[in-house]
Amino acid sequence: MQRLADCFQEQVSNWSELVNLVEHFSYFNGLDWIFRGIMDAAYGLVPKIGREEARGLKQQPGTGKRARLPYRLEDERAVFTMFKQQARAHLPSPPDSDLQWLALAQHFGLPTRLLDWTDNILAAAWFAVEKGGNKMSDSAIWVARGVPSVEIDYSGEVFTLADPMIYRPPHISPRIAAQGSVLMLCPKPTETVTLPFVKKIVIARSAEFTIKKRLSACGINRRHLFPDLSGLGDHLSWLYKNDWLAGYRDGKSWKVAHVSDDELDESEKLEE
Repeated sequence: MQRLADCFQEQVSNWSELVNLVEHFSYFNGLDWIFRGIMDAAYGLVPKIGREEARGLKQQPGTGKRARLPYRLEDERAVFTMFKQQARAHLPSPPDSDLQWLALAQHFGLPTRLLDWTDNILAAAWFAVEKGGNKMSDSAIWVARGVPSVEIDYSGEVFTLADPMIYRPPHISPRIAAQGSVLMLCPKPTETVTLPFVKKIVIARSAEFTIKKRLSACGINRRHLFPDLSGLGDHLSWLYKNDWLAGYRDGKSWKVAHVSDDELDESEKLEE
């Protein structure tokens, strides 16, 4: 039976099924697959700058009511200008273009019109299962291909591009390199981006903790994806929480417990 690139399972309920997906996309590695991990399968493809929750509630004059601030292009430009002005003190050398600045801003938490993707399905899976089952919802991986790319040395206006474009940024930050970063420019930040091909793979909440553990064994964890002291501290805290400290305890008074620990403690299985 002929294998088809666009035909793959859209549900993952265990590690083996994720491995099957890795095999599928590796088999068809001549295509420009990109992946986006999301912690809630209900999340759509809307960039952070355009989401309602990106803005606060503000008192409306004369009404006594509070309403959420709307997205405004001038506000997006303003906060981006502030980032470029104030981030220079933290950089050994500034980016060469507004597109590079936008990529840097995205990776350090500024709301932008970029969506984070990666060319590494395992990295996307980690971002999907990062909470490790400690929440109420399933997670997911978005899969897309066939999105046009902007030139790596593009130096033009970033807020007037009319169509969704892929940008593969130069490795101006260790995080960009570690995460196999692919960024998608969304020309209409408040709307779900329209792509030539896109599918969503839902990951069952019950499988997330085990998948995260298996990914860590493959070197896909916060220490490697966020290669700085913050990432290291977060990763070691996770190991400490789960008592995965073998090889680093002093003395010989402890014994390795040969028990399965692929399940969360009962007290941690739900996030309020």
